[in-house]
Amino acid sequence: MERLKNPQEFSVVYKQGKPHFGKYVVVSVLPIDRSVSRVGFAVGKKVGNAVTRNKIKRRLRAIMQSQAGHVSPGFDIIIGAKQKSVTASFKELEDDLCRVLKYSGLVALGRSESTKVGEEHA
Repeated sequence: MERLKNPQEFSVVYKQGKPHFGKYVVVSVLPIDRSVSRVGFAVGKKVGNAVTRNKIKRRLRAIMQSQAGHVSPGFDIIIGAKQKSVTASFKELEDDLCRVLKYSGLVALGRSESTKVGEEHA
């Protein structure tokens, strides 16, 4: 999975992509003709100071890194943090992002569902 960094690429995803809303995040998705998916993170100044914004970005990157193998290729994805994400724990943020990714059709099985399948067969 690659990163979106160019402001023009962000603008294209925001204008042409479809947003999916969660409690703590907004995931904008745009199908592209590539063999990999690209992801970008947007945390606005309304969320908090630089320390707070960077903490949320680190958490979102860590969650996406753990989900990278499950994300379908061929999409540009922007994950935006809502103001509520400041008060969320890592687990709450992870659950919300995984749920929104699954709802948007980017992930076939979420993190929690994949562990439940293994437990049922044990």
